[in-house]
Amino acid sequence: MCRCRLFVQDVAGVPTQGYLAPSRLKELLPKVPVMYMRAVVVQPEWEPSSVGYMRHDSSVYDCPVYMTTFRGPTYIFLATLKTRNPVERWTLGGVALVLQSDD
Repeated sequence: MCRCRLFVQDVAGVPTQGYLAPSRLKELLPKVPVMYMRAVVVQPEWEPSSVGYMRHDSSVYDCPVYMTTFRGPTYIFLATLKTRNPVERWTLGGVALVLQSDD
């Protein structure tokens, strides 16, 4: 449903790059580039929920990350991904990151 495009942005002193973009036609499971993930200190404005801390930022999609394509019990955490499109687009599309394919 999505793919990433690159642009460089500084977040808390760490250079970051990329944002979600619509996938190409007939591309159902596009590969996402290798990502560097880093734990951050929870900010007071983030809302705690049963799945993680929600940021409520219109430029950030709180993307669920699953171990396999069997989504339910394989949930791991929420990844915050920058987007230029409305967050609702990704939510309605059911966009998620999957660490291991069925192959």
